Amino acid sequence: IQQRQFNKASNSTYCIFMVNKPYAITCSVVAFYIPFLLMVLAYHRIYEPRQNRQEPRQNLQELRQNLQEPRQNLQDQHSSHRMKTETKAAKTLCIIMGCFCLCWAPFFVTNIVDPFINYTVPGKLWTAFLWLGYINSGLNPFLYAFLNKAFRRAFLIILCCGDERYRRPSILGQSVPCSTTTINGSTHVLR
Repeated sequence: IQQRQFNKASNSTYCIFMVNKPYAITCSVVAFYIPFLLMVLAYHRIYEPRQNRQEPRQNLQELRQNLQEPRQNLQDQHSSHRMKTETKAAKTLCIIMGCFCLCWAPFFVTNIVDPFINYTVPGKLWTAFLWLGYINSGLNPFLYAFLNKAFRRAFLIILCCGDERYRRPSILGQSVPCSTTTINGSTHVLR
């Protein structure tokens, strides 16, 4: 601890956060491994039923195409669109979860391993792994914006201070009259 606490280059000391083995395991399990396991289980529950639905659907679609019923073709198009939407959502979830795991796993693996190897992990490596985890938090808005059209639009509206170019056209027309009302002393805009 003394070696790590004293910085010979700048002739100063700094605070070292070192944890014992039970704390390292408990902290890492609660903060990373349990949420990681829950995300994997949730993703598996989302993804597995989709796989099981695709195989019978393909056989059913072949049968319907042979019958050439126009009404069925419309339903098939709707099912196909829904399947594409579900596939895109599953891919989005996979990418976001993958980035979370790739960014935070090095830190939490090191957090558990370090006490068992007598705290020999270099400080710069600790810092790099911690910043990699922090980068994940900064990366999330861009991942969502890149992978989700609705989020991208909302993100642009926020960043561009409500610029009308990024808003969806209203089904009520271009100009929706606004009025205000006061409820419990605060003013609310009604559209």
